[in-house]
Amino acid sequence: MCTGEPMLYVEELLIYVPFYMEFFLIVFLLLAHYGKKPHFRAKIAAILSGGVLWQLPLCALIYIPTDGAAEIAFGVFKFVLCILPVYFLYFAFKVKFQRMTYLGILAMLLQRWSSVFAGVVAGFTPLEGEFLFERAVSWLSFALMLVIVWFSYIRRVNGDEDLAIDGITMTLFIFLAMAFELILVVARNYLSGNIWSLILSLAELAFIVFMLYQSVRIAALNRERLERSVSDALLEKERRQYEALKQNMENMRSQMHDLKYILRAARDGATDAETEQRLEHIVNFYESAYNTGNPELDIILSDAAKMLEAKDIRFECCTENCMTGFIKSFDLYSLLGNAFDNAAEYLCGVEKEKRYVSCVIRGQGGFIYIEVSNYYSGSEAYVGMPTTKADAAAHGFGIKNMRRIAEKYCGELSVRAEGGAFYVSALLPVPGDKREQ
Repeated sequence: MCTGEPMLYVEELLIYVPFYMEFFLIVFLLLAHYGKKPHFRAKIAAILSGGVLWQLPLCALIYIPTDGAAEIAFGVFKFVLCILPVYFLYFAFKVKFQRMTYLGILAMLLQRWSSVFAGVVAGFTPLEGEFLFERAVSWLSFALMLVIVWFSYIRRVNGDEDLAIDGITMTLFIFLAMAFELILVVARNYLSGNIWSLILSLAELAFIVFMLYQSVRIAALNRERLERSVSDALLEKERRQYEALKQNMENMRSQMHDLKYILRAARDGATDAETEQRLEHIVNFYESAYNTGNPELDIILSDAAKMLEAKDIRFECCTENCMTGFIKSFDLYSLLGNAFDNAAEYLCGVEKEKRYVSCVIRGQGGFIYIEVSNYYSGSEAYVGMPTTKADAAAHGFGIKNMRRIAEKYCGELSVRAEGGAFYVSALLPVPGDKREQ
């Protein structure tokens, strides 16, 4: 094809410029949570405007003569060049390349769906074949599709850094898409007529919907698998820590009586005050100050008190009717341990006089109420606990694990900030056979 008609160039612009803008918009919406990064608006504006200007010389390639298979290959080449500027988002915001490729696949599927749908709709009107009419229908179908996808998918996944398909699945998806499109090109060359055109368009719509569904489904499964693996690893770590703590406390308690006899003997022998104070400190350090009726809970609270004291953090604990026997030991350790660790991490960065942690565990009316609170000066609209740890990926699952444990026992976990304090609260129903009479 070789022509010098100016109108042909304008029509090419009306295809490529909106195509790039649609593609850019979908990827941008899926990366909207990057808005907090430095110079976000300036970088977005530069990539968008640069991409639009990039289409001007690209559309001039239509005047290069091509024919047959070369025309198809050249069309694919121009398509790749068309969307190339979008990938500057990868460099601008350090987006993972695999994630960026996955977002590109999603954008292409959604865009292709709207284009084919517009072709089917235009086929039922007397204006079929009119370039501007078909372009207008395509833009309207894209807008409709984008609204639906925004509410059904994009809004739910924004901020998910692990939204990606593994490399093998992504390669398979690309191969299937290319193979199907090649089959359609061959079929359209041999099957003519409005009926066959409609059938092939509907088949392509069905295939695109299937591919989109599978891409979202596999991405969700991969995300769940990653969350489960990190979460299970964290729980296993907490379980080992609890067992080691429990063993240490049992060994310590076995020595309590000996220490008490030594202290008594020292008192009878009128030992000096320094020795008595030293022995009393040993006994007080190793003997739990808590007697909740649940030995595991006593250990957890005693360990938390020692850990917080070592960090110069005041610890207050109020327990009443602690019906926690139905909670498995490592679940109870994880639930409280994560709350204490998060509070201690935050308080290490504030003034010493503001360092306090309060814990309330109370059973009443068939429920057990657990609340851990600490001083907090951040935004009251913030409903998560920030982390500065190197293993932020694992630490970020702390609140998720606490919520999962609460839900495991048919309860609820809430996180809130108000009045200069941060609260983590759990309300768990006590099974009927475990309630105190």
